[in-house]
Amino acid sequence: MKTTEEIYSVSRLTGIIRGLIEDGLPSVWVEGELSNYTLHKSGHRYFTLKDAAAQINCVMWRTRPEPGFKLREGLQVRAFGKVRVWEQGGRYQLDIQSILPAGLGALQAAFEELKRKLADEGLFDTERKRPLPKYPQAIGIVTSPTGAAIRDLVWGFSSRFPAVDIYLLPVKVQGEGAAEEISRAIGNFNRSGLVDIIVIGRGGGSLEDLWAFNEEVVVRAVAASELPVVSAVGHEVDVTLSDLAADLRAPTPTAAATLIVPDRADLIESLKERSTQFARSLSRTISLWRERVSNLSNSYGMKQVVNRVSGERMRIDEIAEKHEHALVRKISDYKRMIDALSGRFTALSPSSVLERGYCVARMDEGSVVKDATSLSTGDKLNLTFKHGGALTTVEEIRLNDKK
Repeated sequence: MKTTEEIYSVSRLTGIIRGLIEDGLPSVWVEGELSNYTLHKSGHRYFTLKDAAAQINCVMWRTRPEPGFKLREGLQVRAFGKVRVWEQGGRYQLDIQSILPAGLGALQAAFEELKRKLADEGLFDTERKRPLPKYPQAIGIVTSPTGAAIRDLVWGFSSRFPAVDIYLLPVKVQGEGAAEEISRAIGNFNRSGLVDIIVIGRGGGSLEDLWAFNEEVVVRAVAASELPVVSAVGHEVDVTLSDLAADLRAPTPTAAATLIVPDRADLIESLKERSTQFARSLSRTISLWRERVSNLSNSYGMKQVVNRVSGERMRIDEIAEKHEHALVRKISDYKRMIDALSGRFTALSPSSVLERGYCVARMDEGSVVKDATSLSTGDKLNLTFKHGGALTTVEEIRLNDKK
């Protein structure tokens, strides 16, 4: 037995095989008959693809996009995926990323099957469709940045209504990953707050070419959008499930601009016509009111009102004059009464009494002497005269002019 040659462990050899297969083979499309189909409780799908001479095990993880048709035994399909090696089981399998029915008839059958399913859920109901804004300020476009659709859309919007802002989220519109990119872009526009309306679309093609817009993930994204969605996919004869779920279907990308934004020239002409109509209407209204005012001012009733107002004005003047005279008389009466009271108060004032030759006698503590009986011989008295005063001593008290 040779011992100089390198000995591989099973896991190392399997790892080398895995590297050779997975690194050496690109992702591929494989067509075959579906058999041994199992939908695991985990959500993963396991099945076999076979033809007359061979078969290959396949797995479609639950994170992959939902097929737009029902997988069943004996169905001829086309699967896109990557060959992977399962080292623990010692076998290889095809990791399926997307799957389509093989042939136009099968694809059409898958289309009708998904259409019935989504229609039963109400995704195509007219009642849930919302009106488009009459004058959108910003439009979000979901399409390929290199296709004819984006050129037609941008030209249509800019030529008809240059004031509108246009935002593009570039996506694949055909092939692997296209459906996921389209649905993700619809969600991004809804979260951005940048646009008033979303347009999804692409140019014409075969049913296979347009299939991304029939994928369930895209149709559900269109139906769930909070912003109105316009579907402009293919030509007028092409109808996709996204068209049915959208709030409005445009026959072509070029026609989308006509349906979404107004024409600038039409707006200008409409504004001119409305301005002229408004000026004429305003002129007629002013003339009508002038005539009404003139008729009213010359009417018998208005003249009676004017005469009544003049008469009342004269009456008010007479009443004002009468009250003015009465007020003057009243003021004169009050003045005379005040003067009389003032004279009386003046005559009774202490200064007037002193003016007539009287004086005021006060005891030392300041009390006024009102009666001679309150005095005693020897009391000191302060005498106040009109001019000055004097200090005196009581030598004799007289009562009723008697000693």
